Formats: sequence, structure tokens, C-alpha cells
Amino acid sequence: MNRKDIAFITMVVLLIFSLGINTYLMNLEKASEEIPTDLPKEIERKWIVNEEDIPYDLTKADVFEVEQSYISFDPEIRIRRVNNGEFYTLTIKSNMSVDGMVRDEVEYYIEKEAYELLLSKKEGITILKTRYQIVDEKGIKRSIDIFQGDLSGLVYLETEYKSEEEANQDVVDWVIKDVTSDKRYKNQSLARYGIPDNIND
Repeated sequence: MNRKDIAFITMVVLLIFSLGINTYLMNLEKASEEIPTDLPKEIERKWIVNEEDIPYDLTKADVFEVEQSYISFDPEIRIRRVNNGEFYTLTIKSNMSVDGMVRDEVEYYIEKEAYELLLSKKEGITILKTRYQIVDEKGIKRSIDIFQGDLSGLVYLETEYKSEEEANQDVVDWVIKDVTSDKRYKNQSLARYGIPDNIND
């Protein structure tokens, strides 16, 4: 983690507390300890799919109703309300690789009051989606996002990996196209600009 990353994360946490929000951040008890040398990495690929072509029985999936908003697009700071308030999160993403597959990511659980105050500062639209999580026949955990509201009709398959090698070896043959490297299909771009034109091309 470089000095810029440390300063940025510190700024966000201080901002939350300066707003008078009582948050329960993950690992807050370690705040006084030595800062780690690396931020956690998100290694993820994303595909556009047709809902009718999904080969999994979604009635057997874990289901999450997600309301996702952005309080900043640059730097990227995201908040989520999951399952009508079962839990709330604040996520910071940075340093995306050229191929769009790898980013630094840190995530905190926050209280309802924190979420509601931050929501009042949102930029763009709130993304509404149902996420279905399953483990496929290869033992790989898959997430299928079916969007509602302004993004109705859009369906993603997302998969997170432990390594770039694992990600590059994954073959999915029932999708429309891989959009991992296309920034127009990142969720923050959807919140700003909506669904890209010609998504099936």
C-alpha cells in the first residue's frame, strides 16, 4: 500500500466519523496496529448473458437483493443495502489493472444510519439487482446479477478468483461476451451512464 492509498482510506474513515456516524468497521480494533503492506485484491471477470441461457437452477441459489449506490465515482466509493437492510457495506476500489480484471478493494460493514446519511450524498442512480450465487459443476462460485429499474434487461455473470492464472484459465461457453476489460460495463459506469448501446454486439 503506498502513501496515497493510506491517505485516501484514512480520509474516508475520518469523513464517516466526522459526520457523526457510529460505524462498525471491520477490523476497527486493529486501527492502531501497523498498516498492512498490501490492499486486498479483487480478481474478477464479467460476462453479459441472456437470462434464458442460464444453465443453473436459480431456485437452489443463495439470493441477495442489492441496492447499490456510489458516493464517489473517482475515487470509487460504493455503498450497498442488502436484503432490505439485513446488512450494509461501504467499499473502496482503486488501482484497476489495464485489463480490468484486478483491483485493490477494501470493504467495511456499516450501520443503517451511516448508510442512510451516505446515501444522501450519492452520485448517479441507485443500482437495483438480484444476485444469485451458486457453485457450478467445476466447483467455481458464480454470481448472476439480474438488474431491475433503470437497468432492467441487463444480466451479468461475475466470478471472483484467487489468482489471475485461475481467472485466465476459466472458460464459460454459454455467455454472450466477456466485458471484463470494457469500462462501460463496470457498475459505477452503469450508475453514471446507464446500459451501453449494442450490448449484444
